[in-house]
Amino acid sequence: MNDTKDSIWPHRFYLRSALPIRVPTVRFISSPDAPVASALTAHRQQLWQMYLDARDTLWLPTDLELEADTRDWLTSMSESEKWIVTRALGFFATVDGLIADNIITRFSQEVAYIEAKYFYGLQVVVEHIHSETYAKLINALIPDEEEQSVLLTWSTTVPSIAFKNIWVLKWIVDDSRTFAERLAAFICVEGIFFSSCFALLSWIKSNGKMPGLSAVNDLISKDENRHLDFACALFRRIRSPPSSSAILETVRDAVDVETDFAMDMLSVPGHNISLQDIHQYIRFVANRLLVKMGYGVAYVADNPVTN
Repeated sequence: MNDTKDSIWPHRFYLRSALPIRVPTVRFISSPDAPVASALTAHRQQLWQMYLDARDTLWLPTDLELEADTRDWLTSMSESEKWIVTRALGFFATVDGLIADNIITRFSQEVAYIEAKYFYGLQVVVEHIHSETYAKLINALIPDEEEQSVLLTWSTTVPSIAFKNIWVLKWIVDDSRTFAERLAAFICVEGIFFSSCFALLSWIKSNGKMPGLSAVNDLISKDENRHLDFACALFRRIRSPPSSSAILETVRDAVDVETDFAMDMLSVPGHNISLQDIHQYIRFVANRLLVKMGYGVAYVADNPVTN
């Protein structure tokens, strides 16, 4: 067993031993004497409308058509394109489950806003739909069970993916961090950590290949934008938000991890994608999230990607 895998596995066991996480007694987004949760008590119109909008956009993976994708995979996809897709699937195969676990064990227990409880309940369903969808894609494109098993181990054996997962796990189990700090970290997860995959899968779409995957990428990226908008709106309601320096440290850390992942995704030659453009796009996304949370930008970065 190599050193990388040895160094990563303990984090996975640490997560398993730490969950279920102790439910905090302090509610961070409302008063301790908040009324019993009921849709009748929802009065924060912006947050409630975000829940309703997300509810009305639910879709099902049963509608997914992948025959053309399977044909493209076997006949027209280059090695660099296949590498990008498999690296994306290797990351997505586990991260949605981690996000759902964080909501179930932490965030939904820590918020008292009824609007947030409803949204988080819905988001767990959406994350499971995403996980089911990626499983269907993996089954269609990589039918060999041994190859599937290898791909699923990437969450702990491929450094660029494993370090992202470790970063997520760290923010789930760290009891020393405030709710606001952890909320900001998961804004980074669903924004910065998804940015390279979404952009590069859009590039696959621009090549006229993988229509099913492209449709899924469009749907899931819209879902994630809704999750981000809600999280940022909730963050702005926090009475004592973290300092700019604390948030910038978290964002810069996430950008560094995602930059390494992007380098891995583009490490197989044969594409015409500028690594510098992807790095700039990651920073552009980071700036956008900072502004949505109510802070100033951290980078000089325009959007170089046309979706």
